Amino acid sequence: MKRIATVGRRLALAAVLAGGAFLLSTGYGLAVAAEGAAGVESAVQDDEKKKRKAEKKAAARAAKEQKRLERQRRQRGRTVRAVVVPSEPAAASEPAAIPAPEPAAVSAPEPASAPKAAPEPVTEPARAPVAEPVRTAPAPTPVPEQPRAARLTPAAAPARDISLNERIRVAEVLLDVLVTDRKGNVIDDLGAEDFVVLHDGEEQEVTSASFYGGPSELASPGGGDTARTDRYFILMFHDQRMQAPQLAGPQMDNARWLKRWIEEELQPNDQVAVFAYQARLKVYLDFTRNRDEILAAVDAASRGKKDLERWVTRSEPEFDPNSPSLVVNLPVGKELARRSRKLQQGLELLGEAASGIAGRKNLVMFSLGFGEIGQFGSYTPDPRYYPQMREALNAGNVAVYTIDTMGSRRRSIASASLNDSLSLISNETGGHYYANFTNIMSPMRQVAEENQGYYLVSFRSEYEAGTQGYRDIKVKVRDGSYKVRSRTGFRYGESSGP
Repeated sequence: MKRIATVGRRLALAAVLAGGAFLLSTGYGLAVAAEGAAGVESAVQDDEKKKRKAEKKAAARAAKEQKRLERQRRQRGRTVRAVVVPSEPAAASEPAAIPAPEPAAVSAPEPASAPKAAPEPVTEPARAPVAEPVRTAPAPTPVPEQPRAARLTPAAAPARDISLNERIRVAEVLLDVLVTDRKGNVIDDLGAEDFVVLHDGEEQEVTSASFYGGPSELASPGGGDTARTDRYFILMFHDQRMQAPQLAGPQMDNARWLKRWIEEELQPNDQVAVFAYQARLKVYLDFTRNRDEILAAVDAASRGKKDLERWVTRSEPEFDPNSPSLVVNLPVGKELARRSRKLQQGLELLGEAASGIAGRKNLVMFSLGFGEIGQFGSYTPDPRYYPQMREALNAGNVAVYTIDTMGSRRRSIASASLNDSLSLISNETGGHYYANFTNIMSPMRQVAEENQGYYLVSFRSEYEAGTQGYRDIKVKVRDGSYKVRSRTGFRYGESSGP
C-alpha cells in the first residue's frame, strides 16, 4: 500500500510539473507574439517617417526647380525687354516683314525653342548690341531749360516704365535714403551693391545709388560739375489753439526759436516754404531763399494771421524758371479750402504739389497730434484719409519731421496718445518724431544735420500692365552697423506721376 501511495504522489507531482511547463510555454508564446506585434508597428511607423521625409525632400526639390524656372523666365523677360524697347511700335507688331539687319534681333527669343538649326548669325550678335540700350530706353521726354534744382531724375516714383512683354512692365523707381552711423554722422561712400530693397521679402534689383551732398560740397573733385546743394524745408504750424488754448504760449515760443534757427543756421542754398493748418491749409510763403520773407511768414503763420495771396510773379515758371514752386501745383481760394477740410487732406495736397520738384523735401510740422482717440485710449489711423496722405507724401519724396508743440511740457494722457499719429507718419515717410526737448533748436539742428547728404537709390520692380496702386517696401544696408531712414512705399502704374 505504501508503494502504491508513493507512486500516486509521484504521478500527481509529474502532472503538476507538466501543467506548469505548459503554462510557462503559453506565457512565453504570448510575450513573443506581443513583441512581434510591437516590432511590426514600429517598422510601420519607421516606414511612414521615411515616406514623409522623402515627400518633403521631393517638395523641396520641386520648389527649388520652380524658383530656377522662375529665374529663367525673368531672364528671358529681360532679354525680350532688351529687344523690344529700342524697336518702333510698328516694327514690333510685324517683325517678320522687316528684313533690316538691326530689327532682325526681334527673332532672338525664338532660338530658345528651336535647336541650333536656327540661323546662328542672328542670335549671337542680337544680345550684345541690344542689351546696352536698355538703361537709356525709353529716353525721358526732353524738357527745355529745366531749373538747376530739377536736373536730377524726377523725384516722383516710378521714374520710368520698361515693357517686358504685353503683360508685364518694369517700374524703375527713385528712392531718397538717409544713411548715418550710430552717432548720426552721414555716410557718403556707399554704392548700389551696398543697398538692399525688399518687397514682400523678395530682393529687388538695385541699379544705381548716387550721393548728393550738402552745402559744404560745392564741386566734384577734379571736375567742373557742381554738386546738388539745395535742401528743401517746408515749415508748417498745426494751429490747435481753438481746441487747446494752453497751446498759445508754446506755439509762440516755438516760433521765436525757429526764427533764431533761420537767422543763425539756415544755409545760403536752403529753400524754405511756410504753411499752416487751421480748419484748412493756409499758404504763407512759397519756396524762397530770402530770409526776411521767411521770418515774416513764420511770424504770421505762428500768430494765425490771414494767409497771403498767391504770389503769381514768384510762382510762375515763366518769371523764374530756376525757382521751385509748390504753389503752382496747389488749388486756390475756395477750392483749396474744400479739398483740405482735414489735416490729412492738406498734407496729401502738399505731397502731390512736391512731386514735380526733384530731390528730398523735408516737411517740419509742429503739432500736438491729429486724428481721433479710440475707445481704449489708442490712436487708429482713419482709413478714409490716412492711406492717401501717406501715398502722396511718399510719391512726392516728402519726409515728415514732426515736432511736439508742447515738447517736454506735455501732461495730458489723452493728448499723449495722439503722438502715435506723429510718430507713425514720420516713420512711414523717412522722417523722425521729436518730443521731450527744452526748445526746438535741438530737433531743428538734428533735422538739418542729417539732411547734409542723402542717396538717390534706383531700383526696378515688376508689375502687371494696366494696373496701378501702392507697394510697400523696406530699404536696408548690408552693413548692419549703419542706420537707414527712407520712405516705406511707392506708387506704380499710370497714376504714379511724372
